[in-house]
Amino acid sequence: MKPNDPRKIPGGMAGPGGPHDRSGVILDARHAVIMETVDVSTIDPEAGGRGQAAIALVLGGRINQTKDRASVLFIFGTDGAAAILTELLALLGRSSGIDPSQLMADITDRLDKLRTEGNLS
Repeated sequence: MKPNDPRKIPGGMAGPGGPHDRSGVILDARHAVIMETVDVSTIDPEAGGRGQAAIALVLGGRINQTKDRASVLFIFGTDGAAAILTELLALLGRSSGIDPSQLMADITDRLDKLRTEGNLS
């Protein structure tokens, strides 16, 4: 297995319900990437973005049940960023086992850290 080739990392999420149903999906997490790193950047339209502004997101971590590691680059526009943010925030209304107040506290802590580092105005 090439852990840096996302086509080679098996795993998935399937019904009987949909992703918005409480306990509505079954996970095949045998080879899921256990996220340890998140890096984001903007892509300049004039310097590699082929005339379009975009966002680059790299998620990395250890592949479940192995010692292999994976790092996967995702590129998307503002619509993709909005989809990720809204789906994560929507968990607050349907989660089982995720404490909404803890999630909001974690978000606040990360925002404070970004401000302290000078990466958020």
